[in-house]
Amino acid sequence: MRALPGRESRQPPGPEPVGRDAAAAEQRRRILEATAELIAEQGYQETTMEQIVRRARVGYKTFYKHYPDREAAFLALIDAATAHTVERVEGAYRREEGPWQDRVGAALGALFEDVAAHPAAARCVLVEATAAGDEAAAKHEAALKRLAKLLRPGRELNPRQERLPQTLEETLCGGVVWVLGQRLMAGEAAKLRALLPETLEFLLRPYIGEQEAVQEAGGAADAISAA
Repeated sequence: MRALPGRESRQPPGPEPVGRDAAAAEQRRRILEATAELIAEQGYQETTMEQIVRRARVGYKTFYKHYPDREAAFLALIDAATAHTVERVEGAYRREEGPWQDRVGAALGALFEDVAAHPAAARCVLVEATAAGDEAAAKHEAALKRLAKLLRPGRELNPRQERLPQTLEETLCGGVVWVLGQRLMAGEAAKLRALLPETLEFLLRPYIGEQEAVQEAGGAADAISAA
């Protein structure tokens, strides 16, 4: 509503009104952020909806407007966090113009950076999802499969590619997730960057052999030292 003539100049300045869509988005963000923090702190089973509502500073009515229960909020968190991280990892892989080994290194670097930047959400996806019900576990598995696809072109570099197990890529990605999960549970997200070279070697070795994988890992270590 416009001010009456002659009164506009006397109205005190204030923030622009927040639109309904923006307000709803902010409420969802706070709910999911609270869900991530609480579950990372005490686990999925120990986290209650009451705790989420209090941490998010919203009412029960607001919570129910967006999510029917705690599980729905957790699943929404997994979807949002997974989409953000996987898109970053796949984007880094696509943008790298070097050989496959360099693309894997870029993707792994993006993964470690994203996990270190969002440790609470990462712990929910990488650790808690596997024990939070079938749907959460299925989302976790789907994310692993997307990442595993980035490794599959490496088979062409191995002269004995026909002997490589069909589940190799999923197994390798599972190993990386285990390493990340262990560091997150130990509260050592800030130390993830130092693990990048040895993790890269672990991923590359089945495809390009030990010697070349060690060289690639050494290059990654040099890049970290120079940064």
